[in-house]
Amino acid sequence: MNLRRILFQIHLWSGLTLGIVLAVLGLSGSVLVYHDELLAMTQNPVPHVQTQGVMLPLDALLASAREASAAKRANATLMLPQEQGDAAVVRFQSGPVRPGPQTGTDVFVDPASAKVLDVRPAPYNAVIGLMHDLHGRLLIPGREGRQVVGWLGVAMLALGLSGIVLWWPKRGQWSAGFRIRRNARGYWLYRDLHGAVGIWGLVVFLIVSFSGVAIAFPDTVRGIVSLGMAPASAPAFDLRNGPAVKPIKGETPLGIDGAVALVKARYPNADIRSIAIPAKPTAALRIMIGSADDGPVSTAYVDPWRKQIAATRNVSAGTADTFMAWQRPLHAGSGWGGFWRILVFLSGLLPSLFVTTGIVMWIKKRRARVRIVASASMEGVNA
Repeated sequence: MNLRRILFQIHLWSGLTLGIVLAVLGLSGSVLVYHDELLAMTQNPVPHVQTQGVMLPLDALLASAREASAAKRANATLMLPQEQGDAAVVRFQSGPVRPGPQTGTDVFVDPASAKVLDVRPAPYNAVIGLMHDLHGRLLIPGREGRQVVGWLGVAMLALGLSGIVLWWPKRGQWSAGFRIRRNARGYWLYRDLHGAVGIWGLVVFLIVSFSGVAIAFPDTVRGIVSLGMAPASAPAFDLRNGPAVKPIKGETPLGIDGAVALVKARYPNADIRSIAIPAKPTAALRIMIGSADDGPVSTAYVDPWRKQIAATRNVSAGTADTFMAWQRPLHAGSGWGGFWRILVFLSGLLPSLFVTTGIVMWIKKRRARVRIVASASMEGVNA
């Protein structure tokens, strides 16, 4: 058995055994590409500011929102207005921070007057929440689910790379490898679909698969990218909660405006998008810089007691940091514009196409083989 035959068997049986699960991951990922739009379809239009003026201090906006919310002591995230007429939004988190739609309360505040415009439940949709749980951890609780999804991403990469070898046309037949023949029927139609659609979508498929692996195994991928020289200062804390801080007796903690000023002093061109304010005094303030719609999001963790930046994430100019920072927006379909978003959406449909055409081809070949064996047996009897 030659190497190509062995590779074909690995590709075949890996696809047959894992295909359904990979299809579920791909379809749920396609849904999540348009997460925001789907959520917006289930919500009332957000209020807009009718007046104009200079934005008040952020601490004043937060104080006004707390007065209007029943969840005064919950974790809060202040999302700054991005366009003229947008309200500032303070989201009070009622449950643990997790991927996907969050449960809690949104308070819309006029940034120029601190007037509360509306109080409503945070956008949530059970179907989209299920898609996040499926895509992020296959409904398996804890980090184990994320690792399982990461290894499935490795399987997708292996299937994609082995598919290139198996697809590789013979000399003089290159054009046939990129198209579906008009007269293709039965087995050959499914084979053309499997190969031609696969090769046209392969680059995006590999990028999305690799970025998923990088999200699931960031330390491993960072080490590979940096040739084993990952920085010793790589965060050893939960990125969603930040590093633990210790309150100082008799000290007044730094407010939101002071924390933003610290970040601006270090990064003068920082585009502040939101500030996460923890309910516990032992957690750092998290200041998000940039937007996933325009590329990677960076985070500065501010110790409010010592009035200093305790840690940063993705703001380094290092090659490995920059590379890793881009993986999530690439995987989510953001960062490279609307056309990239469409391509990522379509790439999520590819596993379903691969598993469907692969199963049909396998069944048709088996049936053909059975007919040949049966025919040979009948010829032997008649002889």
